[in-house]
Amino acid sequence: MSLRVVVVEDETLTRIDLIEILKENGYDVVGEATDGIEAVEICKKLQPDIVLLDIKIPYISGLKVANILKEDGFKGCVIILTAYNIAEYIQEASNTIVMGYILKPIDESIFLERLKLIYKNYKLYDNLKKEVEETKKKLEERKVIERAKGIVMAKYTLSEEEAYKKMRDLSMQKRISMFKLAEIIIMTGGLE
Repeated sequence: MSLRVVVVEDETLTRIDLIEILKENGYDVVGEATDGIEAVEICKKLQPDIVLLDIKIPYISGLKVANILKEDGFKGCVIILTAYNIAEYIQEASNTIVMGYILKPIDESIFLERLKLIYKNYKLYDNLKKEVEETKKKLEERKVIERAKGIVMAKYTLSEEEAYKKMRDLSMQKRISMFKLAEIIIMTGGLE
């Protein structure tokens, strides 16, 4: 499966060149935009894997587009295209969901290598972020289960192991997760 890309560039020749380079190298260019308003709309609608986003575009700057996408929970990799290697832009970009930037004018081989590297790092970051979120969720669920287990221990004068077994058996019998059962126990003050 090829990566789905949206190209946001107000300079027609540069946009056409980028699209051609991408298509020739196996990328699926699913959309293009020439200004910030179009960029926001097309990214919301198409949810591409990668957005190549010119920093200086009409109506809404590329960095502001990146902020809007961040606020909307956009999941794709945002890469800034810029002719300006200015620390101020780089600093502002680091406060958004921008994963990297590529300097214009575009040199095809450098562009493709940077694009691959930035996307690879984005995937690593995204996977780590998901792992952290999953770990937090499991920890929160574990806290709820432990609290419910304490309620069962106190109500039935059971050991920790016995309370856990009672909860596990009921969870399996009723075909609900331990977490859901624990929530019920906490809400009702115990099992009858």
